[in-house]
Amino acid sequence: MKFRNYLVGGFVTLLLISFASSMEIFAQRTGILQVGLNRIEGRVTDEVNNGVNNVYVELYDNYNSVIGRERSSGQGRFTFRGMGPGRYTIRVKPYGTNFAEDEREIEINNQSSRSDIVMVDFRLRPDKRASQDELGVVGTVFAQDVPPAAKRLYTSGIDRIQSRPDDALAALKEAVKLFPNYFDALAALGKAYIMKGKYADGYPFLLRAIDVNKRCSDCYYSLSLAFYKLDELAAATKAIDATVILQANSAAVRLLQGIIYRLNNDLAGAEKALLLSKSLFSSPNPEVHWQLSLVYNKLKRNPEAANQLEQYLKAKPDIKSAEKESVTNLIGKLRKK
Repeated sequence: MKFRNYLVGGFVTLLLISFASSMEIFAQRTGILQVGLNRIEGRVTDEVNNGVNNVYVELYDNYNSVIGRERSSGQGRFTFRGMGPGRYTIRVKPYGTNFAEDEREIEINNQSSRSDIVMVDFRLRPDKRASQDELGVVGTVFAQDVPPAAKRLYTSGIDRIQSRPDDALAALKEAVKLFPNYFDALAALGKAYIMKGKYADGYPFLLRAIDVNKRCSDCYYSLSLAFYKLDELAAATKAIDATVILQANSAAVRLLQGIIYRLNNDLAGAEKALLLSKSLFSSPNPEVHWQLSLVYNKLKRNPEAANQLEQYLKAKPDIKSAEKESVTNLIGKLRKK
């Protein structure tokens, strides 16, 4: 498979390739009493009141447990329904954007009505921190004069990407037909195909998206994953290196870089990337320890490989008994070598 050179410069926030609907099903926590039609509605905007779409909005109860999660719509709106009376916290988590997290506390009391409606809006401010523990879910901000019909198709596709994925992809394709240089639609199509495991179908849209917006860091990350899955390691290396230029202090980016470097037999580079990834994650990540164990085993540093496998088990408390037994046996073999 031949790929053209798509490595270009630019410095923007790196974003997660994951691509889901703008609304997720509200998950009601067991034990919460449903009262009437209680509802929490709100909007997430930037500093100039533009809606911020596709960011996570989470609802927490008084015990700090998540009882609902969804994505903001194309206009930045979100809604939670069916909660009982009590105090709640709403948190907006705009991972991968230039915005800082925000939260609000609200109360539903049902004193005068069994159908309380609480309105709460968020105006996000820039996040001055240089690094993040994980990649985000929002697309790169890129302004275009988009024809209204194409914009409607794009919004329709985003809103249905999880509930009706085939219809969503069809709508996004139609948006691109109407406006071939529609960056948001091109990037969305590429990421949607990759999430479905259709890597060969997804990467051409991402290349076209980069042609339009040469600072699309999430496109590079998506390409690196697609090429890695397609066993095109040379192309994957170029893509992940471009992503690192754009976001050097992303734990997830460094993890993927370590994996790709290991497969390319650049063991020194893989170790460096994985150790950096380990330091950037806010909590132990089992995949980092697993990948480090593979690197150290190939370097014939078996005691260190065994240490990483032990940390892997500690970082994965929900591991199945069969896997735990297998990993434990492997640790024993590495200790004997």
